[in-house]
Amino acid sequence: MKKGKRELILEAAVHVFSSKGYHNARMEEITAVAGIGKGTIYEYFPSKLQLFQDMLNKSLQVYYQNFNPEEMKQLPVEQRLRIIFETHIKFCRDNKELTRLVFWDSDVFDQELREWIYTQRQEKEERVVEIIEEGMARGELRELDPMLVKVLLTGSVAAMWAPITLDGWEIAPEVLARDVTDILMNGLKK
Repeated sequence: MKKGKRELILEAAVHVFSSKGYHNARMEEITAVAGIGKGTIYEYFPSKLQLFQDMLNKSLQVYYQNFNPEEMKQLPVEQRLRIIFETHIKFCRDNKELTRLVFWDSDVFDQELREWIYTQRQEKEERVVEIIEEGMARGELRELDPMLVKVLLTGSVAAMWAPITLDGWEIAPEVLARDVTDILMNGLKK
């Protein structure tokens, strides 16, 4: 199936933003990589900021398409966490350029972009808190400070991007997700 111009632009944006950073990327470079006319990009995206936000939004949709929060509510907490970890690991592995851009080059984001990304992150973290609180209510988890658990879980998830993206760590996502979930659920003790 032939890709539409919007899709070509978004894919080119990932490549250019990843290699140049947000502020050094130029719309003209993105059009060249996408193989479209210079004016065409503005028919789809009125500004570089809008293109960047749409690119990240599309990426978040891809990120979340592998799990449905409503369907997951029926699953035990441990299984839900494993799905979240596996989804994150696969996304980092399959979208290395984009992952590097978001986690590594975030210092080039302006205030408006930082606030937008912060809002996206807060929404994701709220889902994690819901899982923790539901797990406590169902007796699957002991009573703990949900904020502390959220910080530990999201920190563990976030820490995986660098070895996968920068160091080329090759490990099966399902194995890594299983092991990380086991460590977080059962601890390090023998």
